[in-house]
Amino acid sequence: MLLSTLGALIVSSLAGLSVAQDDQLSTVTNQSTPIASLYGDSFKNAGGKVLTEQVNVYVVFYGNWTSLQDEQTTFMNFIDGVSSTQWFSTLRQYTDSDGHGVTGPLNVAAAVNDAGSRGLTLSDANVHKQIILDAVNSGYLSPTNQIDPNGIYVLFAGNDVSDSEFCTRNCGYNSHSDQFQYMFIGYPGTCTDYCIPPMIHDYSPNESPAIDAAVTIFSHEVQDLLTDPRNDAWMIQQNGTTIELGDFCAGSDVPDGEWYGTVNKIEEKNATYNLEVGNQKFLVQTIFDLENKKCVLSKS
Repeated sequence: MLLSTLGALIVSSLAGLSVAQDDQLSTVTNQSTPIASLYGDSFKNAGGKVLTEQVNVYVVFYGNWTSLQDEQTTFMNFIDGVSSTQWFSTLRQYTDSDGHGVTGPLNVAAAVNDAGSRGLTLSDANVHKQIILDAVNSGYLSPTNQIDPNGIYVLFAGNDVSDSEFCTRNCGYNSHSDQFQYMFIGYPGTCTDYCIPPMIHDYSPNESPAIDAAVTIFSHEVQDLLTDPRNDAWMIQQNGTTIELGDFCAGSDVPDGEWYGTVNKIEEKNATYNLEVGNQKFLVQTIFDLENKKCVLSKS
């Protein structure tokens, strides 16, 4: 894994980068009826591919992360280790028409710090995608400046970055271009009541509610990207809205026990968690068990 400082960039403009998928966490949390109860019996692959075998993850830490290096490490440790958990194994049920399923592992292939090459006030998804392309073209994410069409790019904004929809319409979302799939995560500490789950709002497993909330958001978005990377696989189009796997176990009418499963307490920290990855603990969203039609932390 490479963590470098993104310096001067030679940017090449690529065409065909229109957004065809936009899964916003705030849309999920405002659902009035649990998605699982509406569509659980009819959920199927629309015919597209899933991301199978090793999936490389490329992280762009955008903005000022100078004092947050421990948080960067915590975030990447989760990504690198989560594939070995029973939580991740639930995703194996999700296959394409050729029978190829989500197997993993996830692998943090490279990470880069970009202090703000496109400014600290971001306007839309096109800017998010251009920041990712900048990082690829810089050589820090790929020694050959090539896009990985089978990888996942994560744009993680720091606490000094504002975004036109972050904290108002979403805490994170996933989307894709013609060349790659990606997710955007804003820094949850910017709007704690909006983007940090109540049960880790004040005390969290890794002693940073913001980074632990970012992991929770990642655990939602990665479900979508692995099973529906190009908006043509495990998804439902309903009244102009795309419903994906991560939406099934989230929503305002979904009780905490369904959304997060059985949780545990770290008494000395008064912190809540539901998944152990290596020697660290995290709070993740459950995954819809396709076979048993319920939201689970591990497939029985």
